[in-house]
Amino acid sequence: MQAAYSVLFFKENYIQQQDRIGQLLGEGKKVFWFGAPEEADALRARYADFAKVFFLQTFDIKGVDGQQDYKPFTICDGVGIDQAYADVFHWMEENIPAFNAAQYRVEHCAESEHIVVKASAGTGKTTVMIDRILYLMHMVPGLQMSDIYMITFTNEATNQMNRRLQEILLKKYALTKNKRYLNWLEQQSQMHISTIDSLAYDLFRRFGSSVGYGRDLHILPLAKERKDVIKDALSDALSDTSAITTQIGMNYAEACRLIDDYWKELTRKGYTVSEVLSKDWGELPGEPVLANFQRILRAVLHTLEENYRQLKLEKNAISINDLFFDFGHFLLENQIGCDGLDMRYLFVDEFQDTDTTQIRTFAKLVKTIGARLFVVGDVKQSIYAFKGATDEAFDILEAEMKGTLHHFSLRNNYRTCANIMQVMEEYFFAWASDGLLRYDEAVRPFNTKTGTVSMEFFEKKDELPGKTLDAIDTALNDLEMEVRSGRQKVSDQTKVAVLVRGNRKAAEIAALCRAHGKTVVLSSDRPFFLSQAVRDFHALISSFIFMDQPIYSFNYLMTPYASYEGVISVAAMEEYDGDAEKVQAYLQLFLSQTSWQTYQRAFRLRPVLSVIRDIVEKENIIDRYIAMDKLHMTGDAWTDAKRNRQALIDAKQYQMDLDKLMEMLEQRMDGEFATLYDLYSYLSLMIATNREEMEPEIEMSDDYTSVYIMTVHKSKGLEFDTVILPEMNGNLVPFESTTMLVDQEKLAWCYMRNQNQKMESAWYPELRKRADQKGVEEETRMLYVAMTRAVNHLMLIVNRWDGYESWSSLIRKVGLIDA
Repeated sequence: MQAAYSVLFFKENYIQQQDRIGQLLGEGKKVFWFGAPEEADALRARYADFAKVFFLQTFDIKGVDGQQDYKPFTICDGVGIDQAYADVFHWMEENIPAFNAAQYRVEHCAESEHIVVKASAGTGKTTVMIDRILYLMHMVPGLQMSDIYMITFTNEATNQMNRRLQEILLKKYALTKNKRYLNWLEQQSQMHISTIDSLAYDLFRRFGSSVGYGRDLHILPLAKERKDVIKDALSDALSDTSAITTQIGMNYAEACRLIDDYWKELTRKGYTVSEVLSKDWGELPGEPVLANFQRILRAVLHTLEENYRQLKLEKNAISINDLFFDFGHFLLENQIGCDGLDMRYLFVDEFQDTDTTQIRTFAKLVKTIGARLFVVGDVKQSIYAFKGATDEAFDILEAEMKGTLHHFSLRNNYRTCANIMQVMEEYFFAWASDGLLRYDEAVRPFNTKTGTVSMEFFEKKDELPGKTLDAIDTALNDLEMEVRSGRQKVSDQTKVAVLVRGNRKAAEIAALCRAHGKTVVLSSDRPFFLSQAVRDFHALISSFIFMDQPIYSFNYLMTPYASYEGVISVAAMEEYDGDAEKVQAYLQLFLSQTSWQTYQRAFRLRPVLSVIRDIVEKENIIDRYIAMDKLHMTGDAWTDAKRNRQALIDAKQYQMDLDKLMEMLEQRMDGEFATLYDLYSYLSLMIATNREEMEPEIEMSDDYTSVYIMTVHKSKGLEFDTVILPEMNGNLVPFESTTMLVDQEKLAWCYMRNQNQKMESAWYPELRKRADQKGVEEETRMLYVAMTRAVNHLMLIVNRWDGYESWSSLIRKVGLIDA
């Protein structure tokens, strides 16, 4: 049989096959060799370049029990591993751990199959996706890279996947000089690797005409427009004969905000209003105000769904948050068809992060157009319930695909030291037995280095900052010694990471570290429109809109857009006792030294965005930002080297934020006709309302002397030499808050007006109890994610004194386990 993609040799004659192996490798085919150790050594020496990139993989089977029972054979392209060679392949799977049989099975699965891969942390899911794509490109006649679609959940993951594919295609060409790999490399730019929102936008523009959208569909915030619809609907639903608070227990503004919050929560979880209105909301006898509010809430949501959809059609616009939700429901309701879509394969990464609507949409899409589905994920890493993700994602897909899925499980862990993994699994299996974590299969660790698990206990909360700093000091010093001694090479994982549950804790620890002269890379879910770069730019624009108001001139002068001699004295301005003209005259002394007046004149003569580009390109914004940033680094612990390093980190984030802002403005503003007021209004609205858009991530290479502080959510997909978990005492049971809870049959709502006043519907206590349990389970999965980021060292700071469920209590229940 002629191989198209790979050949596996088992106990074949080395002398007879060595030249053929060279020919196969030269043609771009992968080779797997199972034989004597001297044969494996000879092959790796002869074809070292191929072995380095795993196009050649060799396995020593001499002395392995049972190998004498099997005769030599050759497998081409994986054909026969489940038929003629099923017995021997199962033996290989069990007795040759170095051979990743599960990965081989996924890679070589028949091209017509729908595939589900459950991949625990560190088991190489990115590698298996890339290998599967290369298999398909070799095996499927006429397949183009553009026929393959891949959904990732972050822009960083999209960039990583593009980079990895490009790298492997370049290696294939460099080793084989086969021009088809150059051709595929050119095609790769046409491959549809994108976030889920980008895919929905593309599909809307191509197929949205069937529901009334034009091809020039715009992306707009629409938050104000949606709120206006809610206000009108609420006004119509309320009675004019009595006070609003008497009718619904809250004022008009409260009700508008509350209904908008409910709407956002429902759509984030993937529910349409029609779906939630069909649920059992429960009766509220004896509670006339609550019953009336519930009735009005249902009426307003019904009107909102209809009117908001019509508004989007009239504007030919849609918001980022509505993109996939709307597309999915149009597809599921057969209002949108995708005839002619060039999708032959759909890959979905991090499948556990999907919501019910997304899962049903993927299934509907591939069934409608005849594409094949490949999803990969780990239910143990499902930690995005607040975005609608469900830990039942794989079960829902199974039901939608009606038994057509081919399931695989990756068990080989290439990340964490084996002894650390052994300790971790004692905790994971214990939590599984308590019903908190789905951990039913041990991994096979391949990192043979000896790592460490250390636990530091503390009695009082005020001891935590000191314990945290000590742990960070120890970890940074140990890592630096490892690098300088040559025992560890510097790579992307050579870092000390502090992982916490939320943004506030991340910011607190970052501030603690900076106060003690430690350079910090902070990576949390910080809203982009609250970043320093956006606020400084807003101050710049505001100064041109409100030229005679001192506060705006002062704010501008505090940004890196302004350069001047001297120091602005707040005390001097206070002497003017609030006289705006005198304060403005004082500030004019500094304004006159800047380029402000030059740009003010330019705005009158040229398009706004053209002037903005001049400001960003010609002013030394980053240099000034660095100088201003260094002024905040005080204390003996800050050496010049540390100041320079921290300023470089901060400036890189500032530059990325500014670049993103400029890109967004170019996309959203009409270059010829945009006004300064348009920019001001847009930024003011975004700063006030948009908490969905996140800051771009900075990448610091070869910086092993800084501490990386991030939320667990941000750490997903990453790995670090050392992981420190210092904030383990937070309550796992979610705090009561304004929310809507939905199950298969019932719906409940709760409004927390303040700490002492709560409004709730009939089913709320019942559904809240289930939600609390779900919350504890998700927090346990978060701890699993945090722990499994560690490669060589894991440091836990555990408190002894909490009387509630926490990460610390999860650890204490199992007990201290020595590595």
